[in-house]
Amino acid sequence: MKSAQCRVSSCSRCRFYTPEGRRGGQCSQLGVPVESRWEPCSLAVPVFAPPLVVMKPLDFLPQPLELSFPEVSLKAARLEAALEAPSVQGHPEDTMHPAPARAWR
Repeated sequence: MKSAQCRVSSCSRCRFYTPEGRRGGQCSQLGVPVESRWEPCSLAVPVFAPPLVVMKPLDFLPQPLELSFPEVSLKAARLEAALEAPSVQGHPEDTMHPAPARAWR
């Protein structure tokens, strides 16, 4: 299998390179600072390469997907958790007790 040959000799010769300062610059493809003399990455594209093909977004669904979740009360959630939790016979935690109210000062 042959790998694609990159015709870009350094980062400064890449389409995505934006010079900043004396020697450095910014790679807009990776969003990181780079130096102009560095070897290019595998994403490098020559400056005068033909423009990239712009694809239109695909419409996967014929209509918008709406997600709705039923409202669950705290009491129902606690009851469901108590029913699913293993219990020990004769243990005081077998019965559900409301949490004591805290007084804020």
